[in-house]
Amino acid sequence: MKNALLEGFHLLDAHVEPLTGQVTRNGVSVHLPSKAMEVLLCLARQPRSLVTRESLIEHVWGDGKGSAEALSHAVSDIRHAFDDHATRPTLIQTVPTRGYRLLAEPTEIAGASSAARPDTPSGDEIDVFGPLPFWRALLRHGVVQAGVAYLVVGWLLIQIADTTFANLGLPSWTESFVAFAVVGGFPVVVLLAWFLEYAGGRLVMDSGRHTGGLLSGLGRNYLAIIAAYAIATVGAGTYQWLVGFETVSIVPVAAVPASPAEPAEELLPLSDSSVAVLKFDNLDGSEITEVFSAGLSEDILDQLARVPGMLVPGRNDSWSITMPTTSEEVRRRLRVKWYLEGTVRIENDTVRVVAQLIDSETGYHALSRPFSYELDDFAELQPAIARTVVANLRPALPEESIATMMTAREDAELDAYLEYRRGMQLLYGPRSEASIDEAMVHFKNALALDAEYAAAHAGLCNANTAMYETIGGTAFVSEAEQSCANALAAGPRLPIVMHVVANLKTVTGDFDGAEATLRQALDFNPRDATALAALSRVYRRQQRFDEAEETLIAAINLQPGNWRMMNALGAIQFGRGNYAQAARQFRKVVYLDPDNFVAYGNLGGAELMLGEFEEARDALLESLSFRESTSVLSNLGIVYYYLGEFENSAEIQRKAVTEAPNSPVAWLSFADALHFAGAEIEAVEAFTRARNLAREQLGVNAANPVALSVLAWSEAMLDDTATASEHVERLLELAPDDPYSHYYRALVYLRQDDTESALDSITEAVERGYSTAMISAEPYLSELRSASQFRNLVASAIRDK
Repeated sequence: MKNALLEGFHLLDAHVEPLTGQVTRNGVSVHLPSKAMEVLLCLARQPRSLVTRESLIEHVWGDGKGSAEALSHAVSDIRHAFDDHATRPTLIQTVPTRGYRLLAEPTEIAGASSAARPDTPSGDEIDVFGPLPFWRALLRHGVVQAGVAYLVVGWLLIQIADTTFANLGLPSWTESFVAFAVVGGFPVVVLLAWFLEYAGGRLVMDSGRHTGGLLSGLGRNYLAIIAAYAIATVGAGTYQWLVGFETVSIVPVAAVPASPAEPAEELLPLSDSSVAVLKFDNLDGSEITEVFSAGLSEDILDQLARVPGMLVPGRNDSWSITMPTTSEEVRRRLRVKWYLEGTVRIENDTVRVVAQLIDSETGYHALSRPFSYELDDFAELQPAIARTVVANLRPALPEESIATMMTAREDAELDAYLEYRRGMQLLYGPRSEASIDEAMVHFKNALALDAEYAAAHAGLCNANTAMYETIGGTAFVSEAEQSCANALAAGPRLPIVMHVVANLKTVTGDFDGAEATLRQALDFNPRDATALAALSRVYRRQQRFDEAEETLIAAINLQPGNWRMMNALGAIQFGRGNYAQAARQFRKVVYLDPDNFVAYGNLGGAELMLGEFEEARDALLESLSFRESTSVLSNLGIVYYYLGEFENSAEIQRKAVTEAPNSPVAWLSFADALHFAGAEIEAVEAFTRARNLAREQLGVNAANPVALSVLAWSEAMLDDTATASEHVERLLELAPDDPYSHYYRALVYLRQDDTESALDSITEAVERGYSTAMISAEPYLSELRSASQFRNLVASAIRDK
């Protein structure tokens, strides 16, 4: 079969032709690059077996050639051709760090010709009306979605007619009229959904090339549902006029015997070891008690989450419940068997806590116990409460669970602890230069009180790293490195220390070191959602998007209400060029946290890439209404740049570089706006500043693709196109799937007057998700707009939408 596969084979609902590189599904053919086809053949020769990454790279690229990034790119091409998804694979399963497995068995086609397709069978080769291809076709045309929606609405109409028409005094035949209209319209909606779709503001023939998603199917066929009801109503009305429906005797409502009460909805069974920790209430209203109660609640949550077998929702989810509330509401929203709530009061030198463990199904207290400790002994309070909770849940937990609970703790003086908690509260929320700077002050205050406080050293490292990412400046990296070294010396096994050390290594490009540190944290606690999210970020920086998404989804499953993780999932989609999906993810964050200026800013960035410039402007302005951010200001300036308002764009970018004078991205956007606003001398100065800052960042992390992009384009605009070409080729090595890499190569080619190569690179950028609306509006590309290849590219992308 190995050699026979070269002649063609069936795989799932597709026909694969290795010799021509064609993959045909549902009548649509796509070309698979040669390397991707070779990877597919390697997997097809060993179906359902694990094929290692090393084996695939050696076989396809040769010994000493190829890379993990090239292999990931090839697998992504295969998945795209088969509409397969890494998170819900039906074709290729990723085995993290090891390799891939083909989940389907290929079917050999002896003597098959290129004319044979799954949708045009030859002889007995394949039945296109078999269950899988026909069902997929129904989904792609939106027939299933439209039919289900039609029946749901129809059922509601029949119920309304049955329960209200008689009381309203309507004729008895009206109920039959509604029933006949609903039934008669069903075949109409099926036919309309199959042949027509609503796109671009008009009805067109349905191509059947869509993904079959629920919302997209409804969006394209809602007019079919309305038209079906209209046609069916006209038909039923004509029948009533010509023939007439039979009348029925209406039984007065009072004469209808009352039906027995519906039984209450039965709650689904939940794990006996699932427990949520709600934020403890501050009874005395003081700021110190508020900080202490929040820290106490989080420490208890964190300690319980370490217990193997214990299921504990994350901080964001649990603290979204505000008291007073019902146990039923807690059970419904958090899906837990138990929840812990409590109160905190500080009187003189004593902290008094009442902790209550409640059964979410009955609302009964399984535990209600007061705790009273001297403030000097506050460190014993949190483990005492955690031990009490575990002791009450002991029957539901394995014996070895109990011993792990007290590990990785750090005691500190009360005042140092409170300062540390104040700093962490600031870092938990959306970050700005002001909030990070304030957090630094609190961490330094904590260390002034306790110089060996490892968590405070880690917090200071985290804040310096965040400041570097926010406004730039290599001095922050040096400060972060020193703080992380102090944290490791004081508490090398603390999870918070491992998290921030890995984060710093990620930012500085030490991806192997970051992954090793996070693996160590996960060995210590496999349920460490923060470590999983950080590992996903490492993979994303390495362009390993499939692994990044899989790892992040695992973290989100542990903490489904964590907005930072949801935001990171949107960032992964953004990095893959899936801007519509990224925008949907950012909207979820905005829905959960309407005051989250970071999410509004990211939403504006995604809508900018979609070419929705007006919507992008509104989202960015909404973000700025909460708090100014350099990246948001810069993106707003880019929006005005694409709207052709160059002077307005330059003024906004001037404000952005004033806020963040060490940001090479902000300076580059400022330079572009100045160039088209006619301020050429100032533009040259801005390009020079962007180039120098990019070089500084590459000194910290030589594999920083953003800094390489800025450096390449700045050098090109400063007429050093040869060096720019070297940097853009390095950029493509680091991020071959990033649409920006190909976009900047196109711009560099244009500066070299190589129009043909520029067009090819633009095509590559669009194929990887770059916005055609932005390309159409980009003033640097104005000389390409008359080229037929450019016009066809934009037109094709618009049709594919």
